[in-house]
Amino acid sequence: MKARADDSFGHTDHPLIGRPVVDTRSLREGELRAVLIEESGARTAYIRGRDHREFETPVDCVRAAR
Repeated sequence: MKARADDSFGHTDHPLIGRPVVDTRSLREGELRAVLIEESGARTAYIRGRDHREFETPVDCVRAAR
């Protein structure tokens, strides 16, 4: 996955963006809205939950919802 050339915010593409996902740490569900590459190099997923509040989790903890 590489960062988009026109994006200065560190966003990167991910195949699940815009799709229902589950955070395997908290078991919260929502829609994957963005994946950012932090300054440390960590990839963080931003998910909009069913309550319409956004939360973040490591990308490695995200899987497609069934």
